[in-house]
Amino acid sequence: MVDRWSADAAFQMGDYAAKKGRASWRGKIVGWYRTDLTSLGYAIDFEPGSVQIYPETAIEAWVPPKAESELE
Repeated sequence: MVDRWSADAAFQMGDYAAKKGRASWRGKIVGWYRTDLTSLGYAIDFEPGSVQIYPETAIEAWVPPKAESELE
């Protein structure tokens, strides 16, 4: 089953986001998920083939350096 993009999402597909806190991960939102423990989470892609998932509460908006955003 495929659900539509969540209406209550703080981020949309293609937005840039970064992990808050000590660990570092940043990239583009490429998907979202929900579980019994996570009301809303996102899949974030930066390097080809490497995706991390985080709950919405663990990420914040991120603006990539100009050179990275121009590669797309």
